[in-house]
Amino acid sequence: MSRILISSVTSSPPPQAGQSSRSSGNFSTDTLPANTINFQWEITPFGSDDPNSISFIVAQDVSGGSDPTIFKGVVNGKYTDVYQNRSLYIANPNGATANFVVSVYAITR
Repeated sequence: MSRILISSVTSSPPPQAGQSSRSSGNFSTDTLPANTINFQWEITPFGSDDPNSISFIVAQDVSGGSDPTIFKGVVNGKYTDVYQNRSLYIANPNGATANFVVSVYAITR
């Protein structure tokens, strides 16, 4: 098994201006290494927040439609199923007082 960084994005603690829950720009999981079996999520705070106290959801940006939640309760180190999409974002973060970086790793066989 190996771990390969496929995407990273910076999120703010509150929603972005004019948004109800979105706290980051879009990121992509569209291009994956061969034999990807899971994603692993890693949180790196800019401030003194404990990365293990931060959680969030991952949603899909749908143009002109309702944005579905793809993953709920994402925390530092969490493994999830693979979901390929070019327009995902972080939403509803909890436990953060400063910006943080979310890195998505492909776990491959």
